[in-house]
Amino acid sequence: MALVEDTNRFTVSRRVYFDPTVHKAELERVFRRSWMFVAHESEIPSPGDYVTRVLGTDPVIVVRDEQGAVQVLLNTCRHRGTPLCRASMGNSSHFRCSYHGWTYANTGDLRGVTFQVDVYGKDFDKARFGLYRARTETTHGLVFATWNPDAAPIADELGPMTYYLQAIFGKLDEGYEVMGPPVQSRMPCSWKSETENLSGDGYHTPVAHQSAFTMGLFARPEDLTAFGDVPSKRFPGRVVDCGNGHTIRIQHLPVVAKKPLYLGYPEELWPEITRNLAPGQVDMQSRLSVTHGTIFPNFSFLENFKTGTDGPGSMCRYIRLTLKVPIAADRTQLLWWHLVPKAASEAWKAESQRAYVRTNGAAGMFEVDDGENFIGVAEAHRGRVALDGAYELVGGLHQPRAEGLEWPGDVVDADRSEHTIRAWMRRWQDLMDVAT
Repeated sequence: MALVEDTNRFTVSRRVYFDPTVHKAELERVFRRSWMFVAHESEIPSPGDYVTRVLGTDPVIVVRDEQGAVQVLLNTCRHRGTPLCRASMGNSSHFRCSYHGWTYANTGDLRGVTFQVDVYGKDFDKARFGLYRARTETTHGLVFATWNPDAAPIADELGPMTYYLQAIFGKLDEGYEVMGPPVQSRMPCSWKSETENLSGDGYHTPVAHQSAFTMGLFARPEDLTAFGDVPSKRFPGRVVDCGNGHTIRIQHLPVVAKKPLYLGYPEELWPEITRNLAPGQVDMQSRLSVTHGTIFPNFSFLENFKTGTDGPGSMCRYIRLTLKVPIAADRTQLLWWHLVPKAASEAWKAESQRAYVRTNGAAGMFEVDDGENFIGVAEAHRGRVALDGAYELVGGLHQPRAEGLEWPGDVVDADRSEHTIRAWMRRWQDLMDVAT
């Protein structure tokens, strides 16, 4: 059978997740061709600021050069390949190789060659030996890069997803900033497990995260009655295919209110949220319980709302970013960022961080639940019978398209669906079908 069959049934071979041969092919066909997230602009606010990251599986330096432009440079000397920068973050106008001393400006241009005339002669052309540069673009503070010289501009690649990114990351005048450097962790699982889960899987929540309900970490109807009518205990949600494998899930609180409610954010920021958003985006953000999605292939975002973090009825919101680096078919490195509004008070930021760490942080309750399942799935595929099997991703094929919304993309009126996973997998298959 083909790896992915999208006919009457949507069937995915389990080899897609755990076959080393498939993994090797996708490094070239998917990761070499796609735009990928590497940093948030607030991590490198000043000229010379840099962080070391991974683009696909290649080590890179993400640096703001002396002119203020963001550069993404392959972290390996053009001479003999030695890593240039071993620190995870810092500030430098130049990077010097520890092997033979070649020195590069933070634009990637070669500036100095040790004993140049003796070793290479006076006609040596340094312009030919600059660092390898990735293409780089930034949207709403998110820095993306690609090795693909023919990739469409990031705005074209994202398509309808730009509407939702604006609603999440563009709703505040001063924007967002990261709270410290990203946490890094490794898991013995497929990088696709966390990625497709965050693409829009609301189906697993009441089962995998039952303990969160028990402990009162979700908003309850009694927490919401002060804000409007609560006609139902069911939290309504929708899932969206934005094209090119980009997806999002949006779940609302069951509140009927006369004005927009941005619960969990400081109320003094509410007017500017409304001012910065279009009516459909206000509808998305108002009464928001949780939204999460994936920028294909391996970058995910989550904006969540919790009660009970500092006593009954307390409310706080946080944004999390995650990047899944494919070390092997069954090994993944994860980077976790926590974002807060720049304009919020330090006390609010601290409360947001507590809520994040307890719930959706790398060691939070939700991630322990999910990690246990993702690792278990990988362990179950060490044998041949399981690896030769297939998944049928048919959940939600009967669900209706949403009507009466200003939201772009293919919007399904359902909170529990496999609509987004199918969309992600179609994009993966399209790229895997391209000859190398």
